[in-house]
Formats: sequence, structure tokens, C-alpha cells
Amino acid sequence: MQVYLKNIERLKNFYQSDYYSWLETNDPKMVKNVEDALYEDPDNCDIELYKDLSLKYDLECKKCNLFVYVNNQKIKMSADIVCGIKSLKDLGLTTPEFLSNYAKIRSSIKLHFIWPQHKVPTINTYRYQIYHDRIDYLLYDLKHYFIGEATSMQKAYQNNNTKIWLDAFNNDFPNFVQEMHFEDFVDENYDVLDIEFGQRKVVTGDLQQIQSKAKNKIVQKRYMEQLLTLDKLF
Repeated sequence: MQVYLKNIERLKNFYQSDYYSWLETNDPKMVKNVEDALYEDPDNCDIELYKDLSLKYDLECKKCNLFVYVNNQKIKMSADIVCGIKSLKDLGLTTPEFLSNYAKIRSSIKLHFIWPQHKVPTINTYRYQIYHDRIDYLLYDLKHYFIGEATSMQKAYQNNNTKIWLDAFNNDFPNFVQEMHFEDFVDENYDVLDIEFGQRKVVTGDLQQIQSKAKNKIVQKRYMEQLLTLDKLF
């Protein structure tokens, strides 16, 4: 995984520049524009990341694409990091702390997932809208979907190749967890562990309630802080 390291180098040089100091004083809104211009999304362009994910999931890899076969149908899969850079920025930490946390998240293959790639909505894009990227809430939602319940993410699950891919798991959540290497996010009974509480309890409650909770900024901050402390994920 190389692209995230180049991102850190570019951002660090920017933050240490006279231009950044000037913008902070004279045009602070421009800072984000410069950050966006300097940043490359590794999920889209890091060939080394896709090689690592190919090994993790034992899948065919061609540059920045992975492929899974379901009933002789070839389904393209794309990478998805556990949280976006915005969630790390929203913690409101110092620049060195932000860059350190970014490196910590991006360097862990356990926090990189894959989902079918096609026209939106996809799991990758829709999970931010519904659960603000909370991977524990997404897994809880998937568990409900596998037992036949209507869920908040259903629009993505039933779209295009995602439906074909999910159907291949035959509504077997434990099998899904094992195949997709989500073991660190569930307990021995395959109940989803709540990251907001340091995985000391399991996620419970109505899907609409947790969707509402996921949008609470205090809850979001607590979730991110706890995610960064879970040593088994790094």
C-alpha cells in the first residue's frame, strides 16, 4: 500500500508551508480545496492495495479491480476503507495526530473491505448515507437482511450485481462473516460488536433507531475514538 504514504507526504508538506499559514489567516475555506487537490483516494488507484486485497480474499486481481465469480458470472469488486478522511478530520485533533490516525487506519488491511462495483447505490456509497460509514451498523443491517427483514440498506443490497453476490451466501450470516473476514467485528455467537462502546457490548435495537443514532455527531466522534483504540484491528 503506497498511495496513502504519498498522501501523507503531500499533506505534510502543505501543512508545513508558508502558503498554508497564509490561507489559515486569510482564506481558511480554501484549505479544504487544496487538501482535496493533493489527496488521491487509494481505494481507486493503489495497485499495491489491490494486490493485498487479492491475497486477503483469494480473488483474481487486475490492476485496481478484483473479481468474484457467482454461477459463472464475473462480478467486479472495489475496495472500501472503514472510514473516510473526513471522519478523521472531524475528530478535531492536531495535524500530526490527524496524519498519524490516517496512517494507522490506512496501513491496516483488516480495515479494508470489498463490495460489488456498479451504478449507485452500492454498499460502498450507500453505507455512508445510511449509517455514516459505521461498519458495525452495516453488519447489523446485513444480519437482519439475511433473515428476511426489510432494512435501511436494502436499496443497495437489491441493486444490480450486489443482489447476485449476496444471494450466493444463502442467507447465512456466519458464512458471510467468514468469507469476507469480518470475524473481528462479531462475537462467538455472530452477534455484531458495538465499536462505539469498545466492542464491550453487542449492537441491539431497531434499525431505524440506529440509523438515527448514527447521524448524531457526538456518537460519531465516540465511535471513531473507540475504533482507533481497538488493537486487534491494527
